[in-house]
Amino acid sequence: MEKRKNESQFELEIRRRVEAKYDERNALLIHLISYAGVNILVWMIWLFAAGGFPWPLFVTLFWGIGLAGHLLDYYNKHGGGAQRREERIQEEVQRHLERLEEREREIYGDDEMDDALDDVERRHLRLSDDGELVQFDIVDEDGDIERDRRA
Repeated sequence: MEKRKNESQFELEIRRRVEAKYDERNALLIHLISYAGVNILVWMIWLFAAGGFPWPLFVTLFWGIGLAGHLLDYYNKHGGGAQRREERIQEEVQRHLERLEEREREIYGDDEMDDALDDVERRHLRLSDDGELVQFDIVDEDGDIERDRRA
């Protein structure tokens, strides 16, 4: 029963993340459509009002900066930027673990460290959405895989 409850919580967490991604995608699409619609409208008003100073340029330019920021935010959260960020974080975590192991080898010596490393299973860590380091894909005593345990 406990295992089923954990699976259900795990599925709910996955669903929450997927829904958040779709909500952000919809917000981005709404932003794009409103940007295009309003810009077409203000440029048409300017064009049919006998021209003059191209004031719609300010709307297009400054709103475009905001739209570019929104696009970049979405790309870094859900696009290729998120994957590169995760890879860089994993590399940095690995670098820190290697430095720690080096320091411990200097203190305890190679033979003692090899024995200690045989007894301790290495943690698999990643950075969660809320910025915490969490363990993942850890095999428990029953051979079941536990996911997303807090470190």
